This record gives sequence, structure tokens and C-alpha cells, in this order.
Amino acid sequence: MHFHANGKLLISGEYLVLDGALALAVPTRFGQNLQVTEGKDGGSLHWRSTDRNGNVWLEEHIQPDELRRSIEDADSHLIKVLKKAVKLQPGFADEITGKQAIATLGFPDNWGLGSSSTLVSLIAQWSGADALRINKKVFGSSGYDIACAQSWMPILFRIDEEGPVWDSVHFLPPQPEHFCFVHLNQKQNSRDAIAAFRSGKNKFEKESHIISEISEALLFCDDFADFLTLLDEHEEVMQFVLQEERVQTARFQKFNGVVKSLGAWGGDFVLAGSDMPPAEMHQWFKKQGYETVLPYTDMVLMEKPEGK
Repeated sequence: MHFHANGKLLISGEYLVLDGALALAVPTRFGQNLQVTEGKDGGSLHWRSTDRNGNVWLEEHIQPDELRRSIEDADSHLIKVLKKAVKLQPGFADEITGKQAIATLGFPDNWGLGSSSTLVSLIAQWSGADALRINKKVFGSSGYDIACAQSWMPILFRIDEEGPVWDSVHFLPPQPEHFCFVHLNQKQNSRDAIAAFRSGKNKFEKESHIISEISEALLFCDDFADFLTLLDEHEEVMQFVLQEERVQTARFQKFNGVVKSLGAWGGDFVLAGSDMPPAEMHQWFKKQGYETVLPYTDMVLMEKPEGK
């Protein structure tokens, strides 16, 4: 058995998506795969997690009976996800007996493209359990990352009274060759960022409405300059909400264009757009010490690849 889950990036709506704001998100060409075969350990699940070069960074022999117990704080993320899957689908504990499962992450872990959300999606696909319910119990994120994991196109996502809802959309920025994703050379823990935001007592209803309008405007915008303006306005709103300095002010003041944070502020990737020649723009960031620069279309998944 073979399963695949896509990575994710949140173009708009970070943080405020938790308060119901409309968010624009994209699945990435980089994801995680799971290969399940008959193993040699008759009574247990032999799990291995590897990086894209085949190096094993996690290996466990898991007894099915262990997964029938309640989730404990000391459990690893893997065990928590498996336990929740078994609770939702009790027969899954028997199904994994004697299996070997190899999960292969298709991107560096510090890229922040969703090593946790892709894991949830993979185990949900294997077990038949609801990925959103697993995610809510184990990680508590908005769920946009789970939606991206199984989407082959960008999505508009929001949380309403009944929970997460989303639609697949056709989205491509105007002049996409003039946009790129730049890694900030550090990883931001989105769970910590979410917890910090939720601990605040402020309700940003006005700002959530503005961000929703920007998300929708980005989707339909076909003018390059207007698109950059929308990204800039989004950063201004979120700078007020978070009371944090926007990334362009902190790191890229001399950049001739717009730089927008994606997801949790402070790490992982940012989206940059400029009317300078693409190669020149990429080189500008590399000269500042940011070596991981990906053209927009090299990162974002816009249709289902052949063979998937």
C-alpha cells in the first residue's frame, strides 16, 4: 500500500483563520509518502521515518495493544496520532499487526511545510479515520494544513460554526515568475505560535473581516502592482494584530518589492514579489545569506501530478 500527502503554505489569513477569517492556502510539490508492506515482526508494527535521502531519523517497534490505551503527554507525536486513529477506527490496531511502514519526508524538516500534518493525513488514509479529528486532538491547528495535504489545487479555507470548510480554487498570482519563496534559515514552531495567539484576550473582528476581503481579492487579482499592494496591506494589518515588526522591516528593508510572512511569523518561508528580473531577485536574497530561494511555480502544486 502506498499513500501520499502534500505539504502546505498559508498565503493569507495566518492567525486570524483561527477566529473565522477566510484564508488562501496552497499545497506544495513537496510532501510525505508512506509505504506499507508485510513486515518480519509478526506481532508489532515496525515504523521507520526517513528523510528524502533515505536516512532514518525515527524507528519504533509498536505493539498494537499499546495503541488501544489513552493518549498520554509523554507519547511521541507518532504514537498520539496512531492512538487517535485506533480510537476512531478500532479495527486499525489489528490491521497494523505485523506490518512495516516507511514514511519518507520529501523536504527538509526545517522548511515548515507540514511534517506533522502530512503524517496525520497519511495515517488517516491508511486507517480510514477522519484526519481533521486526529489533528484537532493531537495538534489543535486550524486544519488548513490537513486540507492542503489531500488537495491538488489551492484552497480557500475558513472555520465556521460547524468546523473547517474549504473549496478548491484556481489561483495563480499575476506574473508568477516575479514571485519566489525564501527560507529564513530558521524554523518556527506553529503550535507555539498558535498557543501564544490564543492566550490573548483580544478579539479582532474588524481585522478578520479585512483579512477575509484581502484573501478573496488576492484570488481574483490579475494586476501585478495591485497584488503587491494587497500583500503589503495584509502585512500592515497583521503587524497591528500581533504587535510584531513585519519581516520586511526587520530583514529586508532594502528589497525593491514586497515580502510577506507565511503562517507563523518569525521563521520558515516568506513570499517575495518584485518587478526586478527573476534571476536578479533570487540572487539578491542569496547575497543577503538566504540560500534557499524557490520560484513560485517550483513550490506550489496547481494540479494533480501524473502517476498520483
